[in-house]
Amino acid sequence: MFRRLSAIEIAEGALLADIAVVLELLLVYLPVGGGFFRILTFVVFAVLVLRRGLYVGVMGMCVALFIVGVVIGPHYLVPMWIEGMAGLFLGITMKYRLGHIPLLLLGITCGALTAYFLIIFSFLIVGLPFTTIIRLLHQAYDTAIPLITLIATRVGLAVWWKQSIYPTVAAWAAWGFTYWWILFYLGLWTILCPIVTVIYAVTNLFVRLLGYDVRPFPDGKLGKVLYRIARRLVRVAMKRGILKRNRNKSGVQEEQGEQARQEVNV
Repeated sequence: MFRRLSAIEIAEGALLADIAVVLELLLVYLPVGGGFFRILTFVVFAVLVLRRGLYVGVMGMCVALFIVGVVIGPHYLVPMWIEGMAGLFLGITMKYRLGHIPLLLLGITCGALTAYFLIIFSFLIVGLPFTTIIRLLHQAYDTAIPLITLIATRVGLAVWWKQSIYPTVAAWAAWGFTYWWILFYLGLWTILCPIVTVIYAVTNLFVRLLGYDVRPFPDGKLGKVLYRIARRLVRVAMKRGILKRNRNKSGVQEEQGEQARQEVNV
């Protein structure tokens, strides 16, 4: 399992780990744009796995965790660890071209388990009683039911809701409050469904813009439209000079590579 890393693997792993640390610093200290920088952290670790494999990705994440713990503080290690693990997961699953539905189900399930145990552990550390979770579940239920009743009344389905649907919902809610630990996990799973889907879609889009051959998500016409929009935004940024420096550097590297190939041929 353990092996010696080559010079290029060490260099790329350290570089991308530094980029992840910079994004974490921007996430902490900038007042706006935190969600965008968090998603870019997923992209960084996914790219590292796609380029150099899972082992180099794990080493890069360990370096990033060490730097974050020293520079920002140990209380930021858990968010950085979650972002790094999610990025490694997306990188390895996209590298082996796992199907979208299994990837999303696995990501949502593992993410909900991680959040579940972290919350339970934090309650134990802080000393809060688990009845706090039950009270939060009751508050969410008491807020949702009147809202659903109001919507059903406005669309003319109040009778159908109260006679056919609400008794079943109330029975399931009573069961859920009895076995609150299952209901709490299901609630986390439901909340993470759109979050994980958006993170996967954005990461997949950025990775494809960087030139990696992965399965596009979403597929079909919608995926093509999103990809074209992103390509146009990149072109606009290049025309305005935002990406001019990077383009010049890549051009110099291509010229140097071409000269080296000519010398080898000679």
